[in-house]
Amino acid sequence: MRRFIEEHEQEVLLILVTMLGVTRWWMPTPTGFENMYGVSHWALSYDYGLVRRGLLGAIAKLWVPIMTLESVHLITLISYCTFLALLLVIFYVLLRHKDKGGRLFRLILLFVAAPATLSLSARDLGRFDLFLMMILLLSLTLVSRNRQLWLIPILMSVAMFIHEGFLVLCAPTIVAMMVFAYLREGRRRAMLVTIIASVLGVAGAFLVLYNFGTPALSFEEFSRLIQSRAAYHLTELSMRECYFSVRNHSALASSSLYDSGSIVNFIMAIVMMSPVFLVLANLWGRALKNCGAHRGAFWLLILATLSGLLLVPIATDYGRWLSAVVFCNFFAIFYLVSKDLIKVEELEEYAGGPFSALFVLILLTYLLFGPLHDWEPYPYKDNILVSSLSMMAVLLFDIGFCVRWRSLRRKIASAQ
Repeated sequence: MRRFIEEHEQEVLLILVTMLGVTRWWMPTPTGFENMYGVSHWALSYDYGLVRRGLLGAIAKLWVPIMTLESVHLITLISYCTFLALLLVIFYVLLRHKDKGGRLFRLILLFVAAPATLSLSARDLGRFDLFLMMILLLSLTLVSRNRQLWLIPILMSVAMFIHEGFLVLCAPTIVAMMVFAYLREGRRRAMLVTIIASVLGVAGAFLVLYNFGTPALSFEEFSRLIQSRAAYHLTELSMRECYFSVRNHSALASSSLYDSGSIVNFIMAIVMMSPVFLVLANLWGRALKNCGAHRGAFWLLILATLSGLLLVPIATDYGRWLSAVVFCNFFAIFYLVSKDLIKVEELEEYAGGPFSALFVLILLTYLLFGPLHDWEPYPYKDNILVSSLSMMAVLLFDIGFCVRWRSLRRKIASAQ
């Protein structure tokens, strides 16, 4: 460990500084949280029947009979720091065994600084999405190490009772990764059993929530009883979304997909994230060349990482869906790096030279820009100065990266 730090002291320092930069968003607002909708779910429990998203609240009630903003903030902050610690361990292992000339290090920093990853999770402390991303990370790590596979179906089933959105946001990536690993690594029986158990566990959890997830109480009585175990005001929308069945959820989500302002806002967020998508497309293209005879399973994995986009027509939390897509993609990329399907030493696009200056520019832009928002993903659309500077930096990176990418491809082609 000491030798690693001495050899990569600059990289380790920059990772820590970047993580501290994005975690500034966990500081509570005057009310304790910026989004009271997510915090309201912590008052749920199974005392009055099965209710969607009630698992974490039921567990918290064992120690905190009356939920307060301070207790929710403490629980979620500890969980967030645990998530960071897990990521640091994985980054350390990858950098120690795979990094060549700082190329992987730059990709890790891009993941950390992106406005749809850690900073969004920190700003949205209290939402259950953080726990879904933790389960996604743990599951893919177990697949990568091929150990304790029996935990994966349990983790995925538990995730469904934390938030049923796991079915669309994360489960497809985990299952597709297991299918790819099963086909590529010898069709081991343990992996096949894990795949079947995971699919059955998630499907069974969904059927249980779909058929029995509505309490027998009236909505007014249900809301009153849940409010009685919270020392803060619960939002009506959070109670309605958990009280009514899954089949009614799309109507409650009140999608504004066809609103022109909402569409522009979503497009602006995608443009802001374009450097991340360009880099991911480049990495997926490299991995596709090394996937061998399992191209069908590999394409399934690529499509699975985009599953969060399926929620765009249903609910307005576009920033959350983009966040899930980015998390799934980067975690899948880190898996491919660990399996040498992406050979770091061949990533000439991320070596030194002019790219370093462009990379620092986009990194600072993301850190200063801050996280995307949930239902209004582009948070600075009314600030012309911030928007103009951010877009200039984003487009400069996009142009520079594409030029570098094409020049390297031509160089390789001419050498052959």
